[in-house]
Amino acid sequence: MSPDQKRSEPQAKTVIAGRYRLEEHRAQGGMAEVWRAVDLQLSRTVAVKLLKPQLANDSTLAERFRREAIAAANLNHFNIVTAYDAIEYDEGRQALIMEYVEGKSLRELLDTKTQLESNLVQHIGVSVCAALEAAHERGIIHRDIKPGNILLTREGHVMITDFGIAKVLGEGGDLTSENIMMGTAKYLAPEQVKGDPLDERADLYSLGIVLYECLVGKVPFYGKNDTETALARLQREPRNISTLRPNVNPQLAAVVHKLLAREPRNRFRTAAEVRLALSNVNAPVSREPEVVARPTTDRTPPTGKVIRPKGYTPKGTPTPSIEEPTDRDSRPRERPARGNSNRESVARALVDRYRSSTMVLAIIGVVIVVVAVLVTQSLRSEDSAPPAAPETVAGVTTPVYTGPVEITGVRSFDPEGDDKAENEETVLNVTDGDPETIWTTSCYRSSTFGSKSGLGIVVQLNAVALARLEVDIPAQNWKARVYAAADSATTTSQWGRPIWEGSSDSGSTIATTFTSPAQYALIYFTEVGRSGMCSSKNPYRGSISEVRVSPAP
Repeated sequence: MSPDQKRSEPQAKTVIAGRYRLEEHRAQGGMAEVWRAVDLQLSRTVAVKLLKPQLANDSTLAERFRREAIAAANLNHFNIVTAYDAIEYDEGRQALIMEYVEGKSLRELLDTKTQLESNLVQHIGVSVCAALEAAHERGIIHRDIKPGNILLTREGHVMITDFGIAKVLGEGGDLTSENIMMGTAKYLAPEQVKGDPLDERADLYSLGIVLYECLVGKVPFYGKNDTETALARLQREPRNISTLRPNVNPQLAAVVHKLLAREPRNRFRTAAEVRLALSNVNAPVSREPEVVARPTTDRTPPTGKVIRPKGYTPKGTPTPSIEEPTDRDSRPRERPARGNSNRESVARALVDRYRSSTMVLAIIGVVIVVVAVLVTQSLRSEDSAPPAAPETVAGVTTPVYTGPVEITGVRSFDPEGDDKAENEETVLNVTDGDPETIWTTSCYRSSTFGSKSGLGIVVQLNAVALARLEVDIPAQNWKARVYAAADSATTTSQWGRPIWEGSSDSGSTIATTFTSPAQYALIYFTEVGRSGMCSSKNPYRGSISEVRVSPAP
């Protein structure tokens, strides 16, 4: 990078276009970065997405920025991040001014939680479908639905963002050459991989991948590189969710698998159909924390300056207008109702949604009576229920399940590796109940992994609890540590002190009990022995065959 480019990189307190003061760097992508900023004219917090300095002269990327502003500005919905303006500054640099969302991305949540509770996944799916309904009705396909583009607030509100590669149906010019895949490899629909024409069902497939990852802890298709990952969905079907995580409601699993149909004609036809199917899924079969399902009605559209796609007006709908609102951001977002039960909130949302139908109102009236009876019974039984410690999921405090403990997720842990993972494709072998299937490290030249401090796996339980952990290691001459914590961590120093430390001298099974309530356990090899499955040049490898948990004695 040249000195001129380095000097032009944005810094905190920089004011761009004489109006937006950058305050805090929040996110970084391949072509842009996002800052929390202050609109000095309207005295409000906004998000500013800046095209990277080295890409300032790329006309194609500048046009993508313009199209993102157009696509987002034509959408005004409760579950879509609003675009306020698209500007140029500093001799052609591009910036997109957007609504600021206080929270975290679904990607950040999955990086720490691995797997999510079924009802939270259901809520995320319903919310994203509501957003996609609005986009598809305007003739806009997002084409990049992935966890990084799904935001969650502390109140449990879900929003989608980043229409940078959105496609407007009927509009020419795709900003890409023929046969080039647009989107993120892990979440592409098969028709995107093949370069076939797309419709709304491509977004539904990508949503299916996202929900699958939320439930299982990993995407269904994974390869050595992006091309291999993308092509994998053309060659095989995803593993059954119910096999990988038996406590997931089978109706929810069936909806996700229908979204992942290889042929678009075998999927749901519209986002509205998916939203209805997810809404009709019964309560999860396992006792998991509940998250309030928020209503997904459109936000009141502002009026003023219009930004429209060139030559395109969606059939049957007027092109909406957009302005820079003066008071919308100052209003606090609606928070979930704080009643005695989440069921009451859901019932009230249903009443609002279907108030126009007398017959449905009558049915809902009966439902509310039943809910009231259930709430009363629940309150009466609270005194006999076991105590629950608080847990935070996406910023929402919910009671922790205190029944039998079980493993709900597992991932590899390679903190000093390039991709932070080690043979991730076989890590589920440690929870399949078959001692013949194993997870292994790669083969190393050194028994202590060279420059790495160690390698291992992270196990996630269904709740913060006191548990007994057993780990079968079918190898010799290893040394390992076991850590336990309420939250997952990305470095070994963040895990604190180990609850167990030993070697193969103590036997082939590690058996230890949590010293305090925890939801995550790290089994971490610091040294491994020789393996006959490795070469003489790199002879050292660690392995784990089974991990089991049970309530602490």
